[in-house]
Amino acid sequence: MSNDPNTDLSILVFEDNEADANLLAEYLDISELPHRLTIVKRLTEGLKLLKNQHYDLILLDLSLADTQGIETLEALREFTDDEVLIVLTGEQDEQLSLKALQAGAQDYLFKDTLNGEVLRRSIRYSIERANMLKKVEAQAVEMRHREMLLRRIFDANTDAMLILTPQYEIKFLNPAAGRLLDADIQSLIGETFPFELDSKQTTELEIPGPNNSTRLVELSAADLIWEGESARLATLRDITLRSRHAERNLKREKERLSVTLDSISDAVITIDDKGAVDRINQEASRIIGIQNDEAIGKPLSEILHLQDPKTGKLISDPGERLLNQTKQQTLLEFGISPTRDSKDHIFVNADMRCILDDEDGHYGCVVVLRDITQHKLAAEEFLKSEKLQSISLLAGGIAHDFNNILSAILGNISVVRANISDENEHANRLLAAEKAALQATSLTQQLLTFSKGGAPVLESATINQILEDCADFILRGSNVRCEIEHTPDTWAVDADQGQIAQVVNNLLINADQSMPNGGLIRIKLSNCKLEKDEVPTLKSGKYLEIQISDQGVGIAPENLTRIFDPYFTTKENGNGLGLASSYSIIKSHNGMMTVDSEVDKGSRFSIYLPKGNNTSKAPFENIVKESSNDEKAIKAGHGRILIMDDMEAMMMVAGEIISMLGYEVEFATNGEEAIHAYKTAKETGKAFDAVVFDLTVPGGMGGEEAAEILIEYDPGLLAIASSGYSNTNVMSDFSDSPFTAVVPKPYRIKEMSDALNEVLSKKSNA
Repeated sequence: MSNDPNTDLSILVFEDNEADANLLAEYLDISELPHRLTIVKRLTEGLKLLKNQHYDLILLDLSLADTQGIETLEALREFTDDEVLIVLTGEQDEQLSLKALQAGAQDYLFKDTLNGEVLRRSIRYSIERANMLKKVEAQAVEMRHREMLLRRIFDANTDAMLILTPQYEIKFLNPAAGRLLDADIQSLIGETFPFELDSKQTTELEIPGPNNSTRLVELSAADLIWEGESARLATLRDITLRSRHAERNLKREKERLSVTLDSISDAVITIDDKGAVDRINQEASRIIGIQNDEAIGKPLSEILHLQDPKTGKLISDPGERLLNQTKQQTLLEFGISPTRDSKDHIFVNADMRCILDDEDGHYGCVVVLRDITQHKLAAEEFLKSEKLQSISLLAGGIAHDFNNILSAILGNISVVRANISDENEHANRLLAAEKAALQATSLTQQLLTFSKGGAPVLESATINQILEDCADFILRGSNVRCEIEHTPDTWAVDADQGQIAQVVNNLLINADQSMPNGGLIRIKLSNCKLEKDEVPTLKSGKYLEIQISDQGVGIAPENLTRIFDPYFTTKENGNGLGLASSYSIIKSHNGMMTVDSEVDKGSRFSIYLPKGNNTSKAPFENIVKESSNDEKAIKAGHGRILIMDDMEAMMMVAGEIISMLGYEVEFATNGEEAIHAYKTAKETGKAFDAVVFDLTVPGGMGGEEAAEILIEYDPGLLAIASSGYSNTNVMSDFSDSPFTAVVPKPYRIKEMSDALNEVLSKKSNA
């Protein structure tokens, strides 16, 4: 059936009076309803059509030749599907009309009052009414289906389910509800449900069970429609077994936690949100001298007797102190006594972390104590051993710097001596100067100063020069650059200059090693006034702050609180004493060291030293020792030589020496420039015969890396390594390197002439 009377309607008319049929057809034309019309005179004729064809509308005269009255409609309805049916009658018989409507007709019309408009309105009304009745019937069928499905779901559900009126009257309950409530289902219908319902949350209740037992249930609620009216669904889930299972699991977890805590080598104390002890492990019992059963329920301050590392006084609120320590990103060293009055104590590193909830409140904390007594004693015994690596690196840096200076001096002396005869009145003086330069060892005193250890020998001094010297020495030969920032009025401090230098060396070595691909170290000195507890363990006063920041790999959060522990290290060949000894040195100077770090972004160490009271003195003084060497004959040559050296004075002297030997010279200040100059010369037909490389260029590409690149470009490269210090073994063994010869700094004309002659002779013999 079409839902729209404006579409083309297929209409079947039952009318045995030809005049009435024609009149009806005329009225349909006047109504302007689009239609297709079929007229039959007998019921049997129309029924045959209905067996094979569907019609949107049937107009039925109740008086036909082969049937009469309401029986006509009833017979027709057995053959119709969803056709809209309008009854036509010649008599105004209301009883007949009412029966027709009850039998399935949508409307009835009297022939005597019929016209086009009446017919049009009746057809429209009948179609709309039929559509509405079908929707209502479909909704009723759907409602019955859903209620039937819901009943089946309720009956099959193992949870107790009850349907309640808004006034909590029980309308329906499933078999599971009868079993849970231990009652007959029908006896509960009409009773009032005794518990409050909240559709927004689930609540737990205890209800009576069989044999005077109780059951634990979860109660939840939801709004729904039941039998066409608003209702509420109450669901009761028996969680008695689950609760007992959870209790058993909790007990097992506590036992497992207890075993785990007792197996941990560190002392662990757990406290609740009110600061009372919840559990201590066996190591904690040993350290603080109290058993777990005795400690449970007591305030932390009653069982944990921490002593201030600075004053030795008892800390009244260890929990607050440890939390503040955590915020400062440092791990403090404490003394700890088994009892408040005990004079015996051990040393521990103490840390505290709280367990946070969703609102950033805590519902318990964990205190970890690490016994470092033996480590502390061992660290003091082996403190000097840590300096060996620093001194080794220091000596190398000094050698590089010192030998560059000596090379410039010797080179200039050699140039002058080469241009005067042995009979010249100044010849002997120049020879003496040359020997003196070779004998110079003015850095010996600095090495001795850096090797000092033990208790600090305090002298008032400014730190500026120490920092500059340390940076120059430690970073010589490194691809890391250092910037130092300070103001002219930087305060002096009372310090052991050698020990402070050792601390700076350790931090610079760590920073350098954290940046294998190069980078920048920033050192900043500033005067500051600290309030009490602004920096852990420091009292209020004036301090010099030294910040050493790098751009390295950073320190993982789990390691950040342990880096000052003796023997703790993440380096494959480290011994874990560098930062521990540095921390100890700063503490012995009445200062403090802290650290902040972020993985892949770098670290910043801050050193606080109390302002000194006296006039400062120079940090280091040089002493001189002597040695000698003999002069030999010089060999001249010819060819184009490229010289790479980052020190301008050394580069110019080397150029003058090699030019005097008869060679044409060009210069480069680092590896990149040398590579560019070499390739350009070769590609333009002015290739260099040999290259003299300085191995180390602070903050740039050194000679060894540049030579490796060039020998790939030109396998015939002839390269000479010239350096006073390198962090590789090229100068002692160059057989597996890209170099053909080496000339250690400092050198004179003779050494360079021999090397060039040896190298170029190989080229001519090739």
